[in-house]
Amino acid sequence: MSSVTAEPGSVGRAGRWSRRRLTTAGIAVVVLAAGAITTTRLTSGSGSQTAASSKSTMTAPVQRTDVAETTPVSGTVGFAGPYTIVQPAGVGPKAVTEAQQSVVGAQQAMSQAQATLASDIERLQTDQATHAAARQKQANDCQGAAAAGSSSGASESFGSGGSTASTPCASDSAEVASDQKAVDADQQKMTTDQDKVAAAKLALMNAQTALAMTATAATAYDATSKYTALPSAGQVVQPGQSLWSVDGRSVALLPGSLSPWRAFAPGMSAGADVGVLNQALSLSASDAFTSATAGAIIRLQASLGVPRTGTLPLGSVVFGPTAVRVTAVHPLVGNTVVGSQPVLDVTSTTPVVNVALPVARTSRVKVGDPVSVNLPDGTTGEGTITAVGTVAINTTPSNSGNTNTSATVNVSVSLTKASPAGSLDQAPVTVNITNNSAHQVLAVPTTALLALAGGGYAVEVVAPDGTHRLVGVTTGIFDDQSGLVQVDGSGLAAGQRVVVAS
Repeated sequence: MSSVTAEPGSVGRAGRWSRRRLTTAGIAVVVLAAGAITTTRLTSGSGSQTAASSKSTMTAPVQRTDVAETTPVSGTVGFAGPYTIVQPAGVGPKAVTEAQQSVVGAQQAMSQAQATLASDIERLQTDQATHAAARQKQANDCQGAAAAGSSSGASESFGSGGSTASTPCASDSAEVASDQKAVDADQQKMTTDQDKVAAAKLALMNAQTALAMTATAATAYDATSKYTALPSAGQVVQPGQSLWSVDGRSVALLPGSLSPWRAFAPGMSAGADVGVLNQALSLSASDAFTSATAGAIIRLQASLGVPRTGTLPLGSVVFGPTAVRVTAVHPLVGNTVVGSQPVLDVTSTTPVVNVALPVARTSRVKVGDPVSVNLPDGTTGEGTITAVGTVAINTTPSNSGNTNTSATVNVSVSLTKASPAGSLDQAPVTVNITNNSAHQVLAVPTTALLALAGGGYAVEVVAPDGTHRLVGVTTGIFDDQSGLVQVDGSGLAAGQRVVVAS
């Protein structure tokens, strides 16, 4: 027969079990109402006893484990890092072509102006040589005539008609004057030509600057481009895959935290954006656009089935730090592409829980605190508080007439271990916030507690030989999630078994 030892006094099992202290023929007999053990009354004076009947007893081990006291609050599971992908604004291919044509026209005008100037310089040089020869001839002829007149002492001769006779010196002088006029005209023409060349140079510089600016803002779409493919809400797009298509050309997602502000093309200046592109294309770290960059772009374009240009206009790729999960699609297939307009709302693929926590409870939580989350499929996931809001939101309805206002702050929880139900967007969950915890303490199921009539609790320990005895315990943290309670009692040790309510 199993023997049972009990502490004096009346006990009851936490609202379910009870113990009664009976006195029959001077001997105390303990009756366990749960039916685990029934001890019949012993016969006084005869020394004989009736056999005790034993029924199965439900027991559980005393554990050494972590326990936590939690407060359940309502939350919503979603995904971290929401943002909107916007179609970049810029200029279309037609504008780039026009800018290129303007540069070609300016180059042609420059070449023509330079050719005219060169021709007029050559003419000036010829006329200057002619003028110099005429002046030399004039000097020679006039010097010879003056010497001849001085040596003869003769007076001027008059013809029968009375007119002066023509001399080589006079003829030379007329020729020199005519040549000088030609040189002056050539110099004036050259000055005009130089002004035209300067103007042509300026026009070319402006055209080249405009082309550079246009090329920087070049987009992969024009005014008539349309969306030909779009993802659906809930779809996950990995880096390297197509997000959407414009005019049948895929727009790829590339890894990296970057919002492109200029097109990628040979000759562009070095910059951090080029460095992100090179990294996304698995190239060595460099902020310069090199031949390797162009080659990697061509390989990317080949994999996407788009023209292999070695350049990436604005809107031809999208950068994202991770894979994205589409939450909303703004345009429809067939809509015209418009710059600066939203295309997709996306998030990361990392589950996150948001809790509207009453302001009065914010003192109990901090970033880094562990929590458990009851998920829609009935499982419990583990999480960590990643952010505690600093701006309170008034949640009292304006027409409630309630003078006691209530406010909440948003608390974000990242799920570290969760079932597939953790990927349900906007599903309601329960977050268990830890108020108090204890590490590696003795704990038993709460259904093992026996409420003592005089106050306090006890547990019924079952020895290996089947002996039952009550051990008074002091309770600590009640862990509602695990169903355990922290206990401490004389002689209580991990591994022992205690009776639990069935």
